[in-house]
Formats: sequence, structure tokens, C-alpha cells
Amino acid sequence: MNRLVVLILLLCTGISGFTQRPLSEEKRKEFEAQKVAYFTSFLELTPTEAAVFWPLYNEMFKKIFDNEVKIHETIKKHLKSAQKTGSAELIDKKFAVEQENLDIKKEYYKKLLALMPAEKVLKIDRAEHTFNQQLLNKMRGDRPPREHDSKMKHP
Repeated sequence: MNRLVVLILLLCTGISGFTQRPLSEEKRKEFEAQKVAYFTSFLELTPTEAAVFWPLYNEMFKKIFDNEVKIHETIKKHLKSAQKTGSAELIDKKFAVEQENLDIKKEYYKKLLALMPAEKVLKIDRAEHTFNQQLLNKMRGDRPPREHDSKMKHP
């Protein structure tokens, strides 16, 4: 979920090297349609399941997204201000937001478990991850990885 939130944050605010302006309304709608189609297929949602899944998922995603935007902006302002104090507290706040997001996710997964099979709920994180990877690959196109891209690869 966190990667999806970060990816959407970057898409909405503009990514150096990918885009110079925020995502247009048309592109945002296209992105959302692709996400709905991908998740619906990946999770093998029936029309009935999709009707209950999407409102809950979107509500959960919005809460997590809003939390991520707030902490991202707070950290960004702090780093730009070149303050030497307060960073440790900001780290604690970042972890508190991550815990809050996890609690939100737990709450909504419980709601989803009451409405659809556990196997499908379990696949949500994987759907998010693979969707993000496909989107990043599409955005990168044929361009070679930037120097910092290769440094950030995980073993």
C-alpha cells in the first residue's frame, strides 16, 4: 500500500525525469480506470464483490493517502528549512503515521473479510505491488535506469 501511495503522490505532484507537471484530470481518470480493471481481474472479483470492494478500498486508500501527503509535506518543509533540531521527533511522527496507516488497513481488511473470501483479501497487497511495478515500467519506457535507480535496487 505504501508504495502505491508514494507512486500516486509522485504522479500527482510531478516526477522529475518522468513529467514536469501534475497529473491532468484525464490522466488521473485513465490511471484509476487501469487500476480498477487490473485489481478486478487480479483479485478475480465478481460483480457483486466489486460493488462492495471498491467503495471500501477507495475509502481506505483515501485515508492512507491523506496521511501520507501530510507527513510527506511536513518532512519536505523540515528538510528545506535546514533545521538541525526536530528530526528525531519527525522520525517518530513518521512511524506513528505508518502505524496509523496499518491500523486503517487492518480495519478495512476486516470489513472486506466479512464481505468476500479471505483468499481475495489476501491478494490485495500483491495486486498493489504488481500494479505499481507495471506502472513504473510503463512510465520508464525504454529509457535506461538513472544512476540512483540502480543504487536503490534491493537484493
